[in-house]
Amino acid sequence: MKRSTVELEIAPEIEEYVRVIAEGENCSIESILQEGLALLFGNNSIVEYQLNRLCDCTDEQLWALVYQRLTQSQDYRMRELLYRGSEGTLTKQENAELQYFVDLVDRQMLLRSRALVLLKERGHDIDVYLNTKAEVE
Repeated sequence: MKRSTVELEIAPEIEEYVRVIAEGENCSIESILQEGLALLFGNNSIVEYQLNRLCDCTDEQLWALVYQRLTQSQDYRMRELLYRGSEGTLTKQENAELQYFVDLVDRQMLLRSRALVLLKERGHDIDVYLNTKAEVE
């Protein structure tokens, strides 16, 4: 895929928000913006790429992905937005922010599910993670 460079001027508060997300995800600001644009325009190729790439991960990397969650600040912010959304007091920007978190959680769930399938195929006991072992015995 051919890439191009675009210079983009954004408001300082948006830059700070994206910077916090990037730090929490341990990735670059550019990748967060690219993922956000891909989600905005309905491009699922990023998620598909990540799902396909999981086969190359070590077991340790897959387990890390299984246990990956939102950062504490992201979780707090998402809960705050969900609460305010239930009261109907979200701005357009806050609604977009909430949608970002929902998409992020959905993506994590997809990746986590695929990682668990791969770990099971590799002979790992995933019942421990699923809390079904007690029911089986």
